[in-house]
Amino acid sequence: MVKKKKFDKELEKLLFINLAVLILILSFFNMVNNRQKNVQVLGIKTDNGYWEEIVKKHPTYRDAWVELGRTDKVKEIDPNWKSDRSE
Repeated sequence: MVKKKKFDKELEKLLFINLAVLILILSFFNMVNNRQKNVQVLGIKTDNGYWEEIVKKHPTYRDAWVELGRTDKVKEIDPNWKSDRSE
């Protein structure tokens, strides 16, 4: 009986160690995979290509012209538009 209890304790200890190692390995692979992905969030970096595509699809979309810095086109689309920046 004593031998079985000792075996059960050893088996339980071994399973916990294996589980901990498995969690560490999965965490490591998760960190490596997330580091390799090139994730881009809109608004963090100015990407004129995105806004140029929007302007091609919707030429009267005022905010896209504002993002591109083309205030002449913005005034053409909306003569009442006033910039927050002093011009």
